Amino acid sequence: MKAPIRLESRPPRPDWQQRVEDAGLLWHGADGQPYWTEDQNLVFTLEAAEVLEDAANQLHALCLHACEEIVRRDWFSRLAIPDTAAGLVQTSWMAGDRALYGRFDLAWDGTSTPKLLEYNADTPTSLLEAAVIQWQWLEDVAPDSDQLNSIHEALVERWQLFPEAMIHFACTWDHLEDRQTIAYLAETAEQAGKSVELLDIAEIGFSEGGRFTDAAERPIERLFKLYPWEWMMEEPFFAEIGQERQRFTEPAWKMMLSNKGILPILWELNPGHPLLLPASYSRDGLGEVDRWVEKPFFGREGSGVVLRSRGPFHSPPAIGPTVYQQHADLFQAAGRHVVWGLWMIGDECRGLSARADTSPVTGNLSRFLPHRIEG
Repeated sequence: MKAPIRLESRPPRPDWQQRVEDAGLLWHGADGQPYWTEDQNLVFTLEAAEVLEDAANQLHALCLHACEEIVRRDWFSRLAIPDTAAGLVQTSWMAGDRALYGRFDLAWDGTSTPKLLEYNADTPTSLLEAAVIQWQWLEDVAPDSDQLNSIHEALVERWQLFPEAMIHFACTWDHLEDRQTIAYLAETAEQAGKSVELLDIAEIGFSEGGRFTDAAERPIERLFKLYPWEWMMEEPFFAEIGQERQRFTEPAWKMMLSNKGILPILWELNPGHPLLLPASYSRDGLGEVDRWVEKPFFGREGSGVVLRSRGPFHSPPAIGPTVYQQHADLFQAAGRHVVWGLWMIGDECRGLSARADTSPVTGNLSRFLPHRIEG
């Protein structure tokens, strides 16, 4: 009987650095450590891949229901969304502002039930690796295998639903990974028949006529921003966003989902759900658990995440709004802990990625492992 998931070793492609760089992945390692990994890859049975795909689709439905309840019950304060932003979020949700993509992070050992760790619903990165680089790898080394990956095609299809002919893409320009990510997304938009323009988030202006503009002072019809909404709330121009709300992707309602404060709400609305972990805004709210994880509402790339176990504390308590979530064991192979990333394009799961680290907390430089599905 085949194992649902296993780690496989193979020689890297002789020219792999040039291959991935030509495809846009310029940050394939740092400090002498690889980020993109070719000497090892993951192998799934079809049934195992479908378990993760189905889990992501179910979780997305639960999240959308949670958004409806947050708006209906005015639970914005539970997410640390200030009054200055709550109206924007509510209007965005009720107007049905169209979303593009998101990424669930799941824990799954391959045999039990997957568990939601968090939903990166606003500015998920590692998209290029998931959509393009691991597909290129598959075609080169295992063309007879399959992959849970139709991300690229789905993005092109999704852009066609946006009516604007021109789409601007913005990020913090000196951040290489973000710049390459928006360049890839712009390519998918171009394939959907759109004109595109890339710019630094700092180049966005605001005209006397009440329109956001680019560096050439052209009005922005649609802006994809690889820039978190919680950062935008701190910008001087945030007060002007209300009248231009519908032009932003990801939409403002994603503030409800890209916020780890959603985890206790999901658990409250769906107590005991097999895909969820118990979560609370306080340690006492978890009850008698031996291991748990403390997460800041707005932490990224594992920042601020602390693993705890029953007994004396050996690190300072969390600062700022914090979620307490029951610990879940990750899939382990060759001394590394693996988190599964499930990519949602629109409302469908269209891809799988895997990040592995010697630490159980995934960070910015945790290795990306490509995968294949064998028949």
